[in-house]
Amino acid sequence: MPQDPLFEILRAYATLKPTKAIHRPCYPPSRQYQRSFWKWAIDWLERLDELDERLYTHQIELMQVPTPQHVFPEYASVTLVESRTTIEAGTTGLRTWSAGLVLPNICCPSPLVAGKRVMELGCGAGFLGAIVASIQLAASGDSPISLWLTDVHEPVLQRCEVNVRLPCNASHRHPDMTVLRLDWSDAQDPDRSGPIDDLANVRATPDIVLGADLVYEPSIIPPLVAVLDATLSPGRDRIALIALTLRNEDTMSDFLRQASEWRPVGQYFTGAAELGQDASEQVRMYKRA
Repeated sequence: MPQDPLFEILRAYATLKPTKAIHRPCYPPSRQYQRSFWKWAIDWLERLDELDERLYTHQIELMQVPTPQHVFPEYASVTLVESRTTIEAGTTGLRTWSAGLVLPNICCPSPLVAGKRVMELGCGAGFLGAIVASIQLAASGDSPISLWLTDVHEPVLQRCEVNVRLPCNASHRHPDMTVLRLDWSDAQDPDRSGPIDDLANVRATPDIVLGADLVYEPSIIPPLVAVLDATLSPGRDRIALIALTLRNEDTMSDFLRQASEWRPVGQYFTGAAELGQDASEQVRMYKRA
């Protein structure tokens, strides 16, 4: 067998055996990844004269048992319990979507969130929140830091809480992190907008507001724009950065029409391999200060 393919097999196998194994065996790499790896590895190893039958047995076991767990290996790992389906418990917020993979890359190499008070709209399963918390911890100084992770669905909030508090994630050591229910439609009703104003201007007082994959259908745009306006009230030195996956040009145009103060700051393409699908997706970044 050629040396290079063997090296690739060993390197890929190493991702199944992370050096920081505090979260194993509770949160191993997903079975989908393990099945893909062993199918690929066995295809190569069958070219040898002999192949241990235990590898076949292990592959069969992986094909028979599903798992709801998923791990995103990075330079510093983040472990997530995620849904494997598009919709679960009546919501799409139990998994990470395309824009949720792009926005952390914008936060990581810059002091965007370090030493800041941060609020996330639509926190979902907690991927971005876990990364922001880790960045804040790594760059902690004299400036007070806080992180408010908000969403509207209770199952999503519970999933986010579990993920950011996992002991294998650095985010569990964050000194001031809150997971909170926030209904954007409250911002459209003066009789119900008080809690949002209190959150934005008294409790959280964010320096920066983040959000990923927030515009997924036209009906969500008016309440989203309303809560963004309430959060970025005049006289406050705040910025907001949101990443939106382009799924429908008309929906994106409708958002930009209603949110005229937002300006584009970048366009990115997520790789098919990142998403576990056959095609990449376009993600657009918008900023308002």
